[in-house]
Amino acid sequence: MVDTESVAAVIVHYRTPEQTVCAARAIALAAPAAEIVVVDNASGDAVGQRLAAEVPRARLLVEAENRGYAGGCNSGARSTKGGYVLFLNSDTAVLPGAVEALVAALEADPGAAAAGPRLLNTDGSLQPSIQRLPTPWRILCESSGAAALAGGRGLVRGHTRTREDHERPHAVEALKGAALLLRRSAFEAVGGFDESFFLYAEETDLFARLEERGWRILYEPRAQVVHLGGGSGGDALFGLLHAGLRRYVEKHHGPGAARFSGACLWLGAAARYAIALATPGESGRRRRLRYRAALG
Repeated sequence: MVDTESVAAVIVHYRTPEQTVCAARAIALAAPAAEIVVVDNASGDAVGQRLAAEVPRARLLVEAENRGYAGGCNSGARSTKGGYVLFLNSDTAVLPGAVEALVAALEADPGAAAAGPRLLNTDGSLQPSIQRLPTPWRILCESSGAAALAGGRGLVRGHTRTREDHERPHAVEALKGAALLLRRSAFEAVGGFDESFFLYAEETDLFARLEERGWRILYEPRAQVVHLGGGSGGDALFGLLHAGLRRYVEKHHGPGAARFSGACLWLGAAARYAIALATPGESGRRRRLRYRAALG
């Protein structure tokens, strides 16, 4: 049986006390031997009291200021000692056996730096999580709608709009960062998360830097984690997703590519906002909120 004593779980919290407590409770039940740290990104709420009462195993680390998700993850990782670090969004629920499966995947492949689980929606359906590293072309394909129209296939596959095999374990380019197990030695060797990414794309940048060093990223479907999505801001923070993508492209492909990608993202958001203006009801309202946030 795989030992989870070497695992330190890090949950970054920002004003989602109910979800954070549920996430901490789930990992406490799924991996009783794992260390659990909740990093409070200067939320100013009572999450500490809730954790003390409901998940006493979880240790609270309070940040003086909100340095973003990457900063919170780095602080949490530095405060722990396990050979593996499990980074969890506050809106996740780790299912029994998931941690053991992720640890087993990394122990079986010494050349792998990270492993991610099969993500599930709250109804138990698959939440696609296998992605590709963003490039200007892939961003153009997604922003123009070509990737969606092609069903994520062929030359116009995007970086998130891409049809991938979620049924078998295999090496991938990138994963959705809701739940990721990192080999600490690899994580520290590349300097952890780049804190210039405040929110979004920080895990993508980490994958790119790990792969540049020759490490592999694994997808392990035998590990399952429920992911709600959008807990700390959702549609209102969609603009930060675009900012993260532009920052990623500038860092890995240069300023000219970043300007091109930024223009693609803006035009795509503008077109979708125009469509949302004619969309009735709550769906239209949410779409307008999302794309207006991306337009600045």
